[in-house]
Amino acid sequence: MRALWVDGYGVRVGAKQGALYVKDGKGETSIPLSDIDAVVLASSGITISSRAMRLMMGAGIELIILDSRGMPVGVLHYSYYTRTPTTRRAQYEAYFNGLGLKIVWSIVEGKLRNQACALRELYRGQRFLRKVEERILGIIAELENESQSPGGLEEARRRARSLEAWGAREYWGALARLLAYELGFRGRDRGSGDPVNTILNYGYGILYSIAFRELAIAGLDPYAGFLHIDRSGRPVLVYDFVELFRAHAVDLPLVKLILKGWKPSINSGLLSHDTRRRIASEILGQLKRSRLNQAIRRSALELAKSLRARSAWKPWRGCEL
Repeated sequence: MRALWVDGYGVRVGAKQGALYVKDGKGETSIPLSDIDAVVLASSGITISSRAMRLMMGAGIELIILDSRGMPVGVLHYSYYTRTPTTRRAQYEAYFNGLGLKIVWSIVEGKLRNQACALRELYRGQRFLRKVEERILGIIAELENESQSPGGLEEARRRARSLEAWGAREYWGALARLLAYELGFRGRDRGSGDPVNTILNYGYGILYSIAFRELAIAGLDPYAGFLHIDRSGRPVLVYDFVELFRAHAVDLPLVKLILKGWKPSINSGLLSHDTRRRIASEILGQLKRSRLNQAIRRSALELAKSLRARSAWKPWRGCEL
């Protein structure tokens, strides 16, 4: 996704001569509609004109609004998506025809594989990372056995989440050991105020907004998940889907940034303006360099296709193990 990232205070987004413009204290920048897929408002204090929004909707450009943690609080998009009724009927039927159960196992297997792939990129002579990768591969082997056990969707969720948690302890324990102790990072905890968890929260918010868009474009219901339990107002299919991409789209670029000596600026639990911009730049750059933006779109379309055809879905893999 080609996103126009807008943040800061006193910033205005408008439209003239068939293009968008962003105006701040430094001047005005014009952006052709053909150069963007979405406009992301990443802070308060931004105004956007109704003319700009009408122009965006007509061009199929979405408006995504984030809160201070980077979580999407609203998405405004054009009202037509291809094959939405057929795809959504198939998505809901998957809860009862056995396909949803297979998707649960596929998501967790894909997540574990991609976590192992991410650790491989961080080896750099760290032998303990190789051992952790091997242990995660052992969990995947256990998962393949568990997936053959009898039981319905709820039982599959329980067993799959148990193995997912086992893999998470190995993965986050390895990253905690890799990062400087004084950062206070002891593992993944979204409620923690340490710098690493705080920037991960913001980075995942960016990923959520991208995944939401691609799932909706594919005709899927972002609020009807398989691995995560449905909750009112929660886009749980988005939560399911991003499990496959967290490690490569967010964890890797941010961990590498910290290992190079970068330190995020946090005040009263909130990331500074410059820190948010740096996180967004790293993640959007990673999506483009690694062609993850294309992989996310392709995976959403393949999931929709597999649901309509009632066939197996093969999740995206960051490498071959």
